[in-house]
Formats: sequence, structure tokens, C-alpha cells
Amino acid sequence: MSDTVFRIPPYKVEAVFTTKAETVDWGIDLLGIKPFWRHTKGEGVKVAVLDTGIAMRHPDLKDAIADAKDFTRSRSGVADVQGHGTGVAGIVAARENSSGVIGVAPKAKLLVAKVLDDDGAGRGEYIMKGVEWAVKSGADIISMSLGSIDNVAGLKKVIDAASKKAFVICAAGNEGPDLGTVNYPAKYESTVSVGAIDRRRKVAKFSSRGGRVDIVAPGDRILCTYPPRGLARMSGSSMATPLVSGVVALMLSSGNASKIKTSKQLIKQLRSTAVDMGRPGKDPHYGWGIINPTKLLSSGIHMKSSDIVLTEDDLSESGLEKLRDHFDSTGTVTVTIKEND
Repeated sequence: MSDTVFRIPPYKVEAVFTTKAETVDWGIDLLGIKPFWRHTKGEGVKVAVLDTGIAMRHPDLKDAIADAKDFTRSRSGVADVQGHGTGVAGIVAARENSSGVIGVAPKAKLLVAKVLDDDGAGRGEYIMKGVEWAVKSGADIISMSLGSIDNVAGLKKVIDAASKKAFVICAAGNEGPDLGTVNYPAKYESTVSVGAIDRRRKVAKFSSRGGRVDIVAPGDRILCTYPPRGLARMSGSSMATPLVSGVVALMLSSGNASKIKTSKQLIKQLRSTAVDMGRPGKDPHYGWGIINPTKLLSSGIHMKSSDIVLTEDDLSESGLEKLRDHFDSTGTVTVTIKEND
């Protein structure tokens, strides 16, 4: 086996804390995901997270874990000493439980493969074994927020095979802003390669760029689960990747993927539904654009259009929330403004 080492893309952790309130992160709000939770929360979908393990007793995650296995021979077993894997897993499937943070697909199940050790590094053989285990365990989606600048003998074959049975979604890397900086395995054409944007919908400075970027998603200062029972804000394409994985889990759960069987077919679907940014068409910064759950999910979820009557007093934050909650499948509503009596 190759001695090539895969690592967590260099990322930033800010503000580790705990909270009793339940929070929806800005990335979920930006993408307009909440209205779809009335119809799907990822039920019946298995997402394999290949990373540094997971905090098994984290209150937002313990009920989400279907299975976990260590491939690194760590003394800690599947436990996440580093913190990265717990954060990534929470973005996908943190439970809705009145505290902490909510994941994109809060009823999806997690298959956790610890393929990076307690220092955040892992050999190519660990990655390959983790991918094969995920497929055998029935993963619908394989999410990998890791990378190497070097190709690994045998890895492409394993990834290509896996991509015909599950959607393989990988972080582009955090080597930006230079072009040609997408890491393996995101560099393989059989994967969905994910870059990161900030709150302004601009490509994050750290996000890797190049012709192999397929799609971008929020990845700057994302609220994540963090060992042992807390939260943290993290930045990186590592955070954008599980967000995309969560959206795809919602798509699968909604039944809107009957004709989408492989990662290449998923890329075509993402291409046709993305919000185009940067130069028209695909470009090396945004790929095909920002992932667009509204278009990706709406053809499989029939959300009723409804008219809303608002008074002048409703033109506030709470009033805007009414609008968000009544978006139909086209993302539009009819609004009538009444003068106050």
C-alpha cells in the first residue's frame, strides 16, 4: 500500500462553547433549507463520514450514529480526539433536540469511519478500507473532508467503484486562492468536489480552486458540534462538504433521486440546479455555482403555494420569517400589505 498521507485540510476553529438553546446555522438559512424539513429530514438515508472519528456521547450526535469503526489503530478507538470529525458529522446530521445545533439532515444516520488518526493524518490504505467498509455497510453518501496533494495507487479504482453505489462527496481543499490547488480524492472526476463560500456568497479566500471544483457551499465560521459535548465555529471546505452531503441526503429521502444513481449523474443534477456565480457557466472558483436546495429538492416535494396577508407591523424580522416559512416550490409567495387600522 502507498505511504501517501492524507490530512485534514488546514482549517480554523473559533469560539468553543456550550449552549442550552438550539441553533440553526447561517449556512442552512442562506440556502433556504428549513421549509423542506416539513417534508424530509433525511429519514432512511445513511451518510458515511470518513474523518477523525466522532464524539460518541455528544448529545447532538449519539442518536445519529448507526455504526462506527476505527481504521487507524488509534488508542482512542473511534473517539474523536482532534475535533474535526465531530464537527463534520454534526453539520450532516446533528439531532433536533432543543439544544446545541441542528444538522442539515437531522434524521439521517451516520456511518463513522475513523481514517485519520488523533493528529489528523491517515495513510492511503486507511482511506481505501474506510471507503470499502462504507459501501459494504450500505452508505448512500460518502462524505470526505480530507485530502492529499499526491495521488495514491489504487485509490482511484476504489473511489470509482464506490461512486457507482454511493454518492462520493469530497472537500476541494483549503489551499486557495491559487488555481490548480484541488486535492485528492476531490480531484477524481467520479467525486463531487466542493469549495467554500462566505456569508457574502463569495468564494472563501482559503478555498482551493481549479477545474475540478464542481459546486460551492457555505464553509466560513460554520457552527459545528465539538468534543466532548460542545459547539465551535469552524471554517474550511471541510465544513462546506458535509453541508452538501446533508442536502443530498434530503434529496434522497424526499424520493427525488430515482434517476440519479451515480456521483457523475449527481454532478449533472447539481450543475443544472446551481446558482451560477462568477463567470457564466463553470469557472475554477465557483465550479457550477452555489448548491441550490430549492431547485434540487422542489421537483420531488410538492409544497403548496399560499398567499399571506401582512400588516405594516409584520414588516419585521418575525414577518420575514412568515415569508420564509411559506415559500412554495418556486421560492415565491404572493404578499398583500394591509395598512394598520
